[in-house]
Amino acid sequence: MLYESAATKGEIPDVIGWAGTASVMIECKVSRSDFLRDAGKKPRKKPEVGMAHRRYYLCPADVLQVEDLPPRWGLLWAEKNRITVKREARGFPQRNLLAEVQFLSSMLRRAQIRIGTRPLSEWLRGENRFEAVRGITPNQPRAKAAANGS
Repeated sequence: MLYESAATKGEIPDVIGWAGTASVMIECKVSRSDFLRDAGKKPRKKPEVGMAHRRYYLCPADVLQVEDLPPRWGLLWAEKNRITVKREARGFPQRNLLAEVQFLSSMLRRAQIRIGTRPLSEWLRGENRFEAVRGITPNQPRAKAAANGS
């Protein structure tokens, strides 16, 4: 699950997660005015350009009501250390899958995930495969491996 980051042009989800091919997005609103500002965004006016199959608003209890929601959106209330589902999201048959993929790939680049001592990006490019064939483990520094004649 990933949370708010200006990784893509357009929509910046507060929270987005995936389970297989299904995606869920949560937009967090702390006030009614915050919610009303959100209504002017392009993905709210044209839902087919928005991210996620299921979309929710999360707010403190009573800030938003079910009747305030755009069609198909769900509502979650945060109250006393728990989240209450006021309405389940109904799902959007069309979504901007390309924006989701771009967002996810941007987050992976930023994550600086490492396998051994190598960044994930190097490992994905296959740089470790060649070293593994030569008997160099991912945790062995390159200089040491070169000195060993590998």
